[in-house]
Amino acid sequence: MTMWQQTADVFGNSMVRGAMLSALAFVATAILYLKLRRKLITEETRPEDARANRRLLRVCLLFLLLIVLVTIWATILTEDPAGTVGKARSLLHKLLWTCGIAAAAYISVGAIQQKLSKDITGIEARHKVRLTASWVGIGLFIIATAMIWATGIRDFGIFLGIIGAGVALSLQETLVCIAGWMVFIVRRPYDIGDRIEIDGRIGDVIGVSVFQTTMLEVGNWIKADQSTGRMLIIPNSMLIRHAVLNYVKGFPFIWDEISVVLTFESDWEEAEKLVLEKAEVEADKIESQIKRQIKRMQDRYAIHYEYLTPTIYTRIADSGVELTLRYLCPVRERRAMTHRLSRNILQAFIRHPSIDFAYPTTRIFRNTEEGKHGTGRPQQESR
Repeated sequence: MTMWQQTADVFGNSMVRGAMLSALAFVATAILYLKLRRKLITEETRPEDARANRRLLRVCLLFLLLIVLVTIWATILTEDPAGTVGKARSLLHKLLWTCGIAAAAYISVGAIQQKLSKDITGIEARHKVRLTASWVGIGLFIIATAMIWATGIRDFGIFLGIIGAGVALSLQETLVCIAGWMVFIVRRPYDIGDRIEIDGRIGDVIGVSVFQTTMLEVGNWIKADQSTGRMLIIPNSMLIRHAVLNYVKGFPFIWDEISVVLTFESDWEEAEKLVLEKAEVEADKIESQIKRQIKRMQDRYAIHYEYLTPTIYTRIADSGVELTLRYLCPVRERRAMTHRLSRNILQAFIRHPSIDFAYPTTRIFRNTEEGKHGTGRPQQESR
């Protein structure tokens, strides 16, 4: 057999021919990308627009390349469907179609997100729209690929069972994260924008994915439930393994307390009236919101609040009379409300000389100077 005949036999092989056509498609796509990028992106294009244009161009060309590859291999694979590599060709065929569906789903979801987000001004609402569109796209992709791969699944039943057992053992934490994400989808223990606490970690939820929840950290070294500025990422497996505390779900107000200690000689009854008066001024500002939220919460939960107005509790402490003010405040305004109440209480107490704060003090007695017996001081002679 001559070299020319061997070369002809090689190029006559369908697999080799498909590989060569695929390589040509890759090269043509790369050249087309470079040409179009120069035309779409100029020196006058803003950086954010340039990034968006490059991303869109890459996705569109990738989708076009996948269509070309699917067309090439679909034509070649039908030439010898019953050959020795028939199953491998069928598998490759399904893989190509899966890639094509993934690219189509990506482009469609991106277009839908951009279209729906245009008329939405709120950051949280816009993020919910993007998240919902992504989940719908993922669901449709799973259904479409399942229909493609359903053929011949009976032949691979035992093989998939063995692979599934191995995956379950090696990716246990990953599966628990997916289960936690499903709990989030079904039960909705929190939503975007909620302030939650999981395993001692507090934060405002800014994103939820299949494997993790992203929050802006609150507390830690910062007092009064304010943000630290750090991003906190926790795995969704914690939704199953730990209790979730939601600060705002159903009722976006929390009970807070301020305690002051007065001397026993102070007019503590007058102090009670002054503290309660200042607290009622703040409570009147949010009274309508509280009543509206209570009505909404009672429609969903078997909960009953008998007292929603500020209350003062009195206790005899070691160093004086302790007055504890209990009041409702918005979740994210705890520090601001504490600040206003503290200033108003201090200004009210200053105007009343009969009210004094109590605080720990130390008094030193020198027995040798006070003339007590048995201290070593010489006794005065009696006359």
